[in-house]
Amino acid sequence: MTNKNLVVLVAVAAPLAIAALYLSSSSRPSGAKLNGEKVLENLDVSKVSSIAFSDKLSLSSGTDGWKIDSYYGYPASREKIADNLLKLAELKVGQVARGIKIEKPLAVRLSDAKGKEICSLQLGERHAKWGRGRYALYKGQSVLVSDVLDAFDASGDADQIAKRWCESKIVDEPWISFNKVVDPATDAAIFGFATGVVAKVTVGSDTNVTLTVGAALKDSTDRYIKLGNSSWVYTVSSYSVESFLPKPTESKKNEEKKAPLK
Repeated sequence: MTNKNLVVLVAVAAPLAIAALYLSSSSRPSGAKLNGEKVLENLDVSKVSSIAFSDKLSLSSGTDGWKIDSYYGYPASREKIADNLLKLAELKVGQVARGIKIEKPLAVRLSDAKGKEICSLQLGERHAKWGRGRYALYKGQSVLVSDVLDAFDASGDADQIAKRWCESKIVDEPWISFNKVVDPATDAAIFGFATGVVAKVTVGSDTNVTLTVGAALKDSTDRYIKLGNSSWVYTVSSYSVESFLPKPTESKKNEEKKAPLK
């Protein structure tokens, strides 16, 4: 083959190769191009100072750390905040969910310290099969994302929603987890702490924390408790504090001792 023929061959082949590449690229379904893309590209989690979704949950960061504004301002778990923000930062499109319509998406909003929105995300339901991810809206299409994002869930009551963002375990030894955080505006007279049982428990590395067990809730076996001088009051299952309560026989003996002689 002469040099002249080689030059002609290259000149003809180059446009054909470019055309073939273009046709190959354009023939790919548009949805397939989204696979593997980060949903919240360039999200800087260090700038996030507020997290909110629907009207069920709002959290904010301040000088005292993160708190759950929608739950009386109760302290949030720094570890859970960090974990969930990192999940959002790493969230990727698994595949386009063709034929799936997200009827009522959950709007997640992340804002900075000045209240300016950093980004938002529209989440749908979890995939019916465990481990297959969750539906979301991305670039106008329904997609399956790589994580179910359990904490971003508006189902359940206020206590259940808040517990996904705070530590429900409040005593390490014996293990005690709260059922509810009591509204700070509640009349303190119903707690029964003045005549309650006082004991020492372990919280973290502190083995000398005062626990006060108060009265049982109306129409419930749950009891009110508080720790030390904290302003927070909790309700807990009675079985978690029953070891501190007087046994029925002891109570009866005490009543007999106090009974006047006839």
